[in-house]
Amino acid sequence: MNFLKKWIAVPVVLICITVQGYCADTDTSLRTDLNFNYTVNDKFRWVNYIFIQADKDMSNYDYVELGTGLRYQTSLKWLSFLVWYQQSYSKNEERCWLLEQKPSINMNTVVTLFHFRISNQIRYEYRMTPDWNDYRIKNTLEIARPDVFLQPHVGWELFYENHDRTVMLNRIKFGIIKDIGNHISLGPYYRLDYSRVRDQWKLTRQLFGFQVTLNY
Repeated sequence: MNFLKKWIAVPVVLICITVQGYCADTDTSLRTDLNFNYTVNDKFRWVNYIFIQADKDMSNYDYVELGTGLRYQTSLKWLSFLVWYQQSYSKNEERCWLLEQKPSINMNTVVTLFHFRISNQIRYEYRMTPDWNDYRIKNTLEIARPDVFLQPHVGWELFYENHDRTVMLNRIKFGIIKDIGNHISLGPYYRLDYSRVRDQWKLTRQLFGFQVTLNY
């Protein structure tokens, strides 16, 4: 048993040291995701969420985002559409909260291959900030195994900002989800953000998150 503990502990410590060194010059954030979904009928589903995030090495709660939307399931099982209204509040250097509004339309696709669920979402959203208004295109790809006890998933997010006329952000996400009964799922995740800084890609944030979802 002691040998087994050592065998597990050594790679975990090495991974932590590697990640800590790799992310030495980046910000570390902590986020809580709360989601609530309600199935109206076989065609429509009401979806809601709120994000609460602490940045600056988890020391400053400076970002809150919430959204509500309606998803429409087409006659094709692999295709659905979603209309969102989202708004976020960011704290600036003067500790004032700034509002951004982001209505969007989304196309969702999902297929299952060899027990892996592959889903993709293309989002067209219009950003209304205190300083400027413009659109953004976001693509989210996720691969998951929903048939195992602890459901692993990995995701990739890409952001094209028309305000900057280029792709400005890539995110890579790893996590697990566990279903608790028929209505609750929860689990942790880890995310790396790569931002375009002066025409070069740079790791700017590592984020530790925990998500809770209620489904009815």
